Amino acid sequence: MHEKIRNILKKMYDMKVSDFMDPRAWDMPLLEKDEPVSHAFFMLRSNNHAWVVESEKNMKLVGVVERTDLLRAMLPPDALTYAYGSVSMKIKNIFIKKDAKVDDVMTHKLITAEKDMLIRDVMIKMKKYELERLPVVDKNGVLIGEVTLKSLIIHFTRLMRETL
Repeated sequence: MHEKIRNILKKMYDMKVSDFMDPRAWDMPLLEKDEPVSHAFFMLRSNNHAWVVESEKNMKLVGVVERTDLLRAMLPPDALTYAYGSVSMKIKNIFIKKDAKVDDVMTHKLITAEKDMLIRDVMIKMKKYELERLPVVDKNGVLIGEVTLKSLIIHFTRLMRETL
């Protein structure tokens, strides 16, 4: 049994993201960066995250909003700064800016995948950055899907059923 599982994993490592990703970008939780931050609060009541695009027309990925981003946005005003060494930093918060937009609370720096990446490399990237999902973008940064830990587990168990 152990040898069969190792063989399944070896097979998975050489597969590409396109074999695992959910290609339904239109069906993923999406927000436009210029939408009111209130839209993020409503969307994240039933989703763990929402990919943020410039516009749904061009689908250029610019960020992600997660529930922890919304927690930061809701902090009371007296909790808006923290010190890291000798540097004092301001936390993104909806009290700072009137008429806050999604862009004001989202995470801008993204870890992404491309559809031709090997699953081995995606798994390593997910582990390194402690992520359960990666957006899949084309060469122009356009969101074309996502690959999730859940999709990796589903494919792994499917391969196990087929092999065992």
